Amino acid sequence: MPILTGARRPATIDPMATDFDPYRILGVDRTASADDVQAAYESLKREAPEGSERRREVETAYAVLGSVEGRREYDSRLSARELSGVPPAPPEALANEAPGAGDSVPWTPRDIAIALILPLLLIALNVGASLATDVDTDDLTETDHIVGFGFGFLLELALLALAFNFAIRKYRGSWRSLGFRWPGAVRWWFPLAIVGGAFATIWVWVGLLYALGIAPESNIPENVYDYAVPVIMLGLLSIIAAPLGEEVFFRAFLFQGVAKRWGMWAGIVFSAFIFGLAHAGAPDSWLLLPAIAAIGGIFAWGFAKSGSIYPSLFAHVIFNSVSFIVGFTE
Repeated sequence: MPILTGARRPATIDPMATDFDPYRILGVDRTASADDVQAAYESLKREAPEGSERRREVETAYAVLGSVEGRREYDSRLSARELSGVPPAPPEALANEAPGAGDSVPWTPRDIAIALILPLLLIALNVGASLATDVDTDDLTETDHIVGFGFGFLLELALLALAFNFAIRKYRGSWRSLGFRWPGAVRWWFPLAIVGGAFATIWVWVGLLYALGIAPESNIPENVYDYAVPVIMLGLLSIIAAPLGEEVFFRAFLFQGVAKRWGMWAGIVFSAFIFGLAHAGAPDSWLLLPAIAAIGGIFAWGFAKSGSIYPSLFAHVIFNSVSFIVGFTE
C-alpha cells in the first residue's frame, strides 16, 4: 500500500467552460439507444491506441453516456447550457461528476503491500493452526463456533478498516473511489449473470472432483447447524459482513489498486488469488480453493465491467445466501 504524502485532489474545472461533446466524440446523436452508444464506444476504443489522448477522450465520453444516470445528468446540463448560450463542459469536469468516471485510485503498490500484511498473517496463522491441530471440525462445541465466527466478524471489520484507511482517510477520498457509485453500461441482469457464473464455477469444479473420486469438504462444519446462536452468527457473517468486507477489500481496494498499475487482468488474477487464500480453512476444504479463487476473479471482472461495487456485492450476497440456505436445510 503506497505511502504518498501531500496528495491532493485534482482541481475542479468549471463545468461551463470550453467545449466537450460526448455525443460528437462517439459519433452518435442525442436520440441514440444505449446499445448504439455502447457499440460506438467499443468500435472507437479498438481503434484508439492504449494510453492515447483519443482513447482517454473516448473513455471519458462513454463514462458520461454509458450509464442512465450519467447521461440524464449530462443532457439536463446540456439543455441548460444551450438555453443560456454557453458551450459544453470539458471532459475533466464531466469525468469528475459522471458515475464511475474520474474517481481516482490514489493508493499505491506500497499501500497495498502494507494493507495485506494483517490478512496474510491471519491466513498463515489459520493454516498453521489447522495443520498443527488434528481436530475433527465436526467435534467442535457451540462455544468453539461462537469464538470462530466472532473472529470472522473481526476479520471482515479489519478488511473494511484497512480499505478505508488507505483509500479514503489517507488520501481524503470518498466512498466513490471504492466503487460505491451507480453501475455504468451494464444491464439490470448483469449481477444475476455474475451469480450464475459463480455457481457454474463451483458446480463444475465439485463435479470434476467427484468424477476423479475425490469428495471435497465444506469449510463450514456440519454440526454448526445444531446450535441456534452459531447459526445466527453464520447467517449474519455470510450474508452481510463477508460480502461487504470482502468486496470492499478484495475488489474495490485490491483489484482497483493492482489494475491501475498493471492492467485489468493482473488485478483480477492477483485479487482472486488472495481471495482464495483468505478462505483457507481446514485442510479437507483446501480442494475448493481454486474454485473460490475463480469466483473471486468473476466478481472482480464484474467490478471492472460495471465500474461499481454494487453488482459484485449483490452477487456475493446471493451466492452466500443460497449456500447458507442449502447448508441449513440439508
